[in-house]
Amino acid sequence: MNLDQIVEKIVSVTQQTKEEVNKKILEKQRELSMLISIEGAAYIIAKELGLDLIEKTSHKLQIKNMMAGMRSLTLAATVAKIFPLREFERNGKKSRVASVILGDETGTTRLSLWDEQTDLLQQIKENTVIEIKGGYTREDNFGGVEIRLGRQGTIKQLEQAPLKIEIKKSDATISKIREGGTYDVRAALLHVFDSSPFYEVCPQCGSRVKMPEFKCAEHGEVRPAYAMVVSGVIDDGTANMRIVFFRESAEKVLGMKTLDALAKKATLFETLENIGKEFVFSGRVRKNQLFERLEFITSDFRQINPADEARKILKGFEAAPAMGV
Repeated sequence: MNLDQIVEKIVSVTQQTKEEVNKKILEKQRELSMLISIEGAAYIIAKELGLDLIEKTSHKLQIKNMMAGMRSLTLAATVAKIFPLREFERNGKKSRVASVILGDETGTTRLSLWDEQTDLLQQIKENTVIEIKGGYTREDNFGGVEIRLGRQGTIKQLEQAPLKIEIKKSDATISKIREGGTYDVRAALLHVFDSSPFYEVCPQCGSRVKMPEFKCAEHGEVRPAYAMVVSGVIDDGTANMRIVFFRESAEKVLGMKTLDALAKKATLFETLENIGKEFVFSGRVRKNQLFERLEFITSDFRQINPADEARKILKGFEAAPAMGV
């Protein structure tokens, strides 16, 4: 369902006005620090009012219609890219995670496989079509939506022709970037907003958990850990734009780990060394539904290297056609 359909359903059952429902939705999105889409906030409001619209979703769906909080979903998609298995240690326990980019005719999304689920990589090959059953969706580390496999979830390869999925990333100025695109943008970080960056996550899988029960969809009730989201403004001379840093990128822009930031949260934004510096920001562009404007969700960023930039300029001159006199 899109936002209008969800609102209509709530209005028809609860007898509240559209204005009352839309106000509740916006308040819920603000309450969750803008970490969820406006459609996701609408589903939460529906559930709080006794309408369980997503809990038993079991139909096949298109990637463009996915939103955080879906359960028991089925998805058929092309495997566009498989990233190498990553091993790490969290809370004294060794873990494994693998990421797979899936695509259909409507867009792309990430499938995350954890620990013993990574054994399923043996069944997955790039440029084939797979069917996921028993999956669920959650907010990823960059404010998007990713698929996780439930405990009873399965992956099966389908005998059908894969789609050609292109994962594009291009250099662009802020004035020319568009919603849904993935870009590298060279810009200065002008400002970081002074607001509490902390939110609760499951210490085992990193999924967002909410008060008061702190319940993870995969691991049940947990003692939460913390992650960070930081927002600011970038400018490249052609325009400016709100930028959002999640988790590792938030730690990078603040120059400290989350635990260190928690220890000095009262003075966290008093001395930030990255303000005013120029970086190349990598990420994607989404529309902030609350403010009706585009924002840049960064996956990583790097400081400008003058030598590299000089080489790029020289290469541009060498590639340019000679001008006759």
